[in-house]
Amino acid sequence: MTETGAVAFVTAWTPWPLGLVILALVVAPYLLWWRQARARGVVWSGWRATLYLALGTGTLAYSVCGPLHVLRDQVYWAGALQVGVLSCVTPAGLALGDPLRLRALSRGRTAVAIPRGVLGGVLRVLMFPAVSSMLAIGSITVVFFTGYFEASTRSVPLEVVLVVHLVGTGLLFVLPLLVPELLPGWASPGVRALMAFADGLFDAVPGIALMSSGTLLAPGYPGFNGPAAPTDLLMEQHLGGGVLLAVSEVVGLPVLAAVLLEWVRADRREAAVIDTALGRRVVEPGLPASEPDADELWWRSDPRFADRWGSNNARTTRPNRAAADQVRRNGPDNPS
Repeated sequence: MTETGAVAFVTAWTPWPLGLVILALVVAPYLLWWRQARARGVVWSGWRATLYLALGTGTLAYSVCGPLHVLRDQVYWAGALQVGVLSCVTPAGLALGDPLRLRALSRGRTAVAIPRGVLGGVLRVLMFPAVSSMLAIGSITVVFFTGYFEASTRSVPLEVVLVVHLVGTGLLFVLPLLVPELLPGWASPGVRALMAFADGLFDAVPGIALMSSGTLLAPGYPGFNGPAAPTDLLMEQHLGGGVLLAVSEVVGLPVLAAVLLEWVRADRREAAVIDTALGRRVVEPGLPASEPDADELWWRSDPRFADRWGSNNARTTRPNRAAADQVRRNGPDNPS
């Protein structure tokens, strides 16, 4: 690439009206919820706001009003980079900003809730890990292995559809990983970490397929026709696949790190709850308090498993069952 071409990836910005509308629809609600939450006395994390506005909104702006928008119909790998950023980087940045939690706090709630009715049912299906992962990966594959990408370089409405499509399918997968309330109860932090790791492997499929394709997939692409067209079109396509692969794999690391960090925090919270419950040794009326037997198996005095043992262990089971019931009623974050 010439020096002028390299500079264009920094300086080629344009106030695309539809791109500005998309940015406004992403930024305005977050700022409004932040203001409303502050009015309720909520101290919101500055790091989350920075991730949302810089990594999420910043990469979106670079894609819809910046060089990736300007060059997408001139340089094939720039178009592939735009697809990778919109489907992987932007959703990750927006999700790390935790907008759903901020929305709930702005309305005086602490838990994120899925809408009821038909809409809620559809969202639950789409956010189910196996479904959302296949949607995200399948969307990228469809973009390049059909006429979708090529057509979007010639149609403004279709480019808008492409932007919304890629960001939306990316959010359907990333948001549930970082917001436990959006997944079934069995999706513990460990399970979500495994999902994030597996998705990082599957995300490589579209890039590898594009790199290894021996057929020119977009012969009508504007950048492949004209005096400035590269001499080796297939090599340009393979380069686009390499860029797509690199973006999809690199961006998975911060998401996986965030899920692992949540796993560590959840484990600490659970340990604190269990320690508190065992420390109380809640005693029922008429049942004398007693110290745990040093020779007793640990799981017989753990309130999480209190309901599994019979009357032969009544001395410790009854107090622990009461403690376990109290933990269940109050939840893991509110032991008292």
